[in-house]
Amino acid sequence: MSISYDEALATRPFKHRIDKRDRRAVGERLTVLEHAPDVYQVYSEAGEEYLVEIRAPSCTCPDFQYREADCKHIRRARIEAGEYDLDGLATGIDDALDTLDERLANLAAQRAELVGFRREVDRLRDATDE
Repeated sequence: MSISYDEALATRPFKHRIDKRDRRAVGERLTVLEHAPDVYQVYSEAGEEYLVEIRAPSCTCPDFQYREADCKHIRRARIEAGEYDLDGLATGIDDALDTLDERLANLAAQRAELVGFRREVDRLRDATDE
């Protein structure tokens, strides 16, 4: 599908909406050990240990203590416990990828139009130099 230069210019910067704590919970090497029912010990890549309770929820990490947000440790413990919506997360990632693919297609169309325009400018410039 070819789009016009003006349509390609309508491409705006895109920032996906995948939560950074979700990205860290999935992407970092965290070790999760069940300590008691709904209570987990989570070890960070650096070897720091955090105690996580997934029902309340609570975590001994600074992120949770200061921001009272579900930190990466809580999210990862929920993943390990099978209580996190990985299908929903995967759908969000797929949606973001689809949007990025559309943006890339728009940028490629814009580039192709500019390359053609540059060729025409060079052709005219060469013709006037003769």
